[in-house]
Amino acid sequence: MNPANLRRTFLVALAAALCLTLPGEAQKRRSVGQRSPGPQFTIEKISGQVLDSVTNQPVVSASISAGNRSDITDAQGRYELKNVRGNGYLLVEVERTGYKPYTARFNQNDNPVMDVRLVPTPTVTIRKTNGDTLVVDMESFKFGYPVPFSGYRDAESDDFCTSDGRKHYIHRAQMAKITGPAVLVPGGSCCDSGNAAKMTLTLKSGQTMEVIFTDTCEERYKVDIGARLHTAGTFVHVPITEIAEIVFP
Repeated sequence: MNPANLRRTFLVALAAALCLTLPGEAQKRRSVGQRSPGPQFTIEKISGQVLDSVTNQPVVSASISAGNRSDITDAQGRYELKNVRGNGYLLVEVERTGYKPYTARFNQNDNPVMDVRLVPTPTVTIRKTNGDTLVVDMESFKFGYPVPFSGYRDAESDDFCTSDGRKHYIHRAQMAKITGPAVLVPGGSCCDSGNAAKMTLTLKSGQTMEVIFTDTCEERYKVDIGARLHTAGTFVHVPITEIAEIVFP
């Protein structure tokens, strides 16, 4: 046979063989990738308590979910999920600012009373001018202000200005300390007109500077700190004019 014809015959046969075998292999791979996690089941009730792993105190307002159900822990850290449906197993997930997320696998025959211990994360300490001290979750800490007729705006960073007119947009993660109380000073090169609130900001880099909260250049914007109280689990808003010191982790 002519070598060229022999080569063509071989290639045709190889292509035919691939057409016959590849669909079967592809189907085999699909069947493995789409394997069912297991039979469906329903748990009448999963309940328990969420505790701080260090203090052993209840964790309030933690969100907990499993399958098709979710709940928020109460003042005693307790939760209850009813008629929870799963396939093969359930993933129980617990989250709250101030703590590391928790995930656990729950099987059909596991004990339906499930207590969870969350590992706390570093907190922020706010000392007020009246002597009160607030300990808040770092992840919830935000700078904000109400906007007339538009609601409330907040962010993890804020706009600052130094006396030389330089603008700084600084994230909370860069901050070591803010020292007050805030005082009203002429805005100077930082503002078009009027007064603005000034405090002392120390960065984690060690740099310390007197800064003006740029948003206070407009007198109608009253900057405050919004955050979740670590133990109580509730949110608070503290005007910067009432803050003596903020210490970051």
